[in-house]
Amino acid sequence: MNHTVRARVYERMVRLTDARLDVAALFDESARLLGEALPYDAGCWHTMDPATLIETGLHFEDMPRAGPDVAAYAYLSGDFNSFVELARSERHSGVLSDATGGRLDRSPRYRELLRPNNMRGELRTAFVVDGACWGCFAFFREAPGDFTDAERDFAHDLAAVLGRGFRSAGLRARGMGGGAARWPGLLLLNAASGVESMTPPARTWLADLGFRGLPDRDPLPFVLLAVTERVRSSRAEATARVRGEAGEWIQVHASPMSGGPAGRVAIIVQAATSPEIAPLISATYGFTGRERELIELVLRGHGTGEIAAELFISPHTVQGHLKSIFAKAGVRSRRELVGRVYGRHDQAPPS
Repeated sequence: MNHTVRARVYERMVRLTDARLDVAALFDESARLLGEALPYDAGCWHTMDPATLIETGLHFEDMPRAGPDVAAYAYLSGDFNSFVELARSERHSGVLSDATGGRLDRSPRYRELLRPNNMRGELRTAFVVDGACWGCFAFFREAPGDFTDAERDFAHDLAAVLGRGFRSAGLRARGMGGGAARWPGLLLLNAASGVESMTPPARTWLADLGFRGLPDRDPLPFVLLAVTERVRSSRAEATARVRGEAGEWIQVHASPMSGGPAGRVAIIVQAATSPEIAPLISATYGFTGRERELIELVLRGHGTGEIAAELFISPHTVQGHLKSIFAKAGVRSRRELVGRVYGRHDQAPPS
């Protein structure tokens, strides 16, 4: 694949990620374009919670449906080229054969998932922009194929482009909706990630996450499997925020169960509150650290004088920051910022 083809695909990817597509359309169009510059036999794409680096959604190409075993082997942080590792590294793409020094059998992911499906080459990329990771992909080539250093470097060059696109697409709809008024749902999972029991509200939340199957038979939504495996690997609580099908933000919180058989996990699914999604929205609009501090005070209902005193700046400087914030968010007042952008309708700050 020559440099001219990659340069053309790069330019088209920049235009694509500026086209304000939703996540599903961005998955499809990105895959189509990258197939020209990075040919692959199978692939998977993910959205990610940048705060916890837990995968929250997925899109498969020519791969079997994800079940608990796939989540356990493919997305844990302990294997080579984990998405967490790539997100935190200076280089955001990696080829599995390089990472293992040519000894692919060192990777549990290769032994349990790739080799049984006749896949040898694996290229992974984390979509990092402005220090935050918003998604990732893994491309696979059938044996004896593999990915080259030039292809790895091209994928790294695209990391920030894809990061901007998925950051924007993930917040295309920002309404809090009626989910905040619903009871949280509780699921108890056994060591095989099967549902032991669940409360009635949990069924509604599963539907919001796109689940159409039977909880005791079909694989759960991927975000539930991902937080469950994070709990098991870290032996600590894990949480992720994800957009539901209706555009509302949903928080998934998982905890290890004490007592009883090992590996059991309790999951609470509920509406995400404004403070929980505020960092995501702030990162999406590219607000600076100082602007985020000011926004937090606006969300608390503080006026200009109070903000100036709290941040040790002049009221004139406060107004300058607000002007920049309004321009980035596409709003004209604090009321719009709080209500339309951050989904808070319990506050009516002065304009």
